[in-house]
Amino acid sequence: MIAPSRALVVEDIDSWVYTLTRAARIAGASEVIRCPSLRAVRDTLLSYRFDIAILDIGLDPDNDVNADGIRALEAIREADGDSTRCVLVTGWQGGDRMALQSQAHLDHGVDYAFMKEKYDGPVVIGKLTELLAKAPERRQAQGTAMASLCAKVDPPFRFEAWLLDALSPVGGIPTVYTLVTRLVGSVTPAVASHPDMPLEKGADGICAGVYWSRALGCAIGVALAPATAWAGNTAALPAILARTLPDEVVPDLLAKDHERNIAGRIWEMPGIDRNQFPER
Repeated sequence: MIAPSRALVVEDIDSWVYTLTRAARIAGASEVIRCPSLRAVRDTLLSYRFDIAILDIGLDPDNDVNADGIRALEAIREADGDSTRCVLVTGWQGGDRMALQSQAHLDHGVDYAFMKEKYDGPVVIGKLTELLAKAPERRQAQGTAMASLCAKVDPPFRFEAWLLDALSPVGGIPTVYTLVTRLVGSVTPAVASHPDMPLEKGADGICAGVYWSRALGCAIGVALAPATAWAGNTAALPAILARTLPDEVVPDLLAKDHERNIAGRIWEMPGIDRNQFPER
């Protein structure tokens, strides 16, 4: 399974929303989310991770000193560290916009900037394409799938010891890391519904938990177990996860994998609201 590439366009003028969205699509973004205001950006960051963000500095054309785009950039960095590649746009006629761009670059690591009146479509699309091509490598550098899976368990080795005891993997913890990296890597970063105990072991020997995948923008169920625990229908949702689903909602198996004597599954869990998960 390959995680989609997702772009954020922060712009309040419809014609530029269209232009920047089209540029992001041509550059390779498989999904583009548009936010016209700082508040919309902050709300969106609770649910989604972005590979690239294109931000207009001023989000109020009637206010020359408005700099909500810079504050949106700050919110992105607070939520995702420096994993999101950021492009700054300005059409300001007032204010010291070059100073703002320079300061944003120093403070927040802006990857590229341009002025609307000098917009060159092929040049901008080329730069967006370059940044999107580097996004997967940059995401991997931000942390590991295991770190995302163990949530807030501190210290991490306590969670590792729990997995060793629950799964008895041949080869020990390296076997678990290999499986988790392949299985969970493309849906991270993810937020556990219960950060202090992100996985729970059921009576059938399957360890499972519910997460919000910011890579996919949906709730997912993650399950790890000895391969022998997956009897019968290997796509069937374990009871420990089934009890979390709303009535008559059908989960969708996204991926399955195995390593030596352990195996894992991921399901999309529709009907579970983002508000059921911690903000960070």
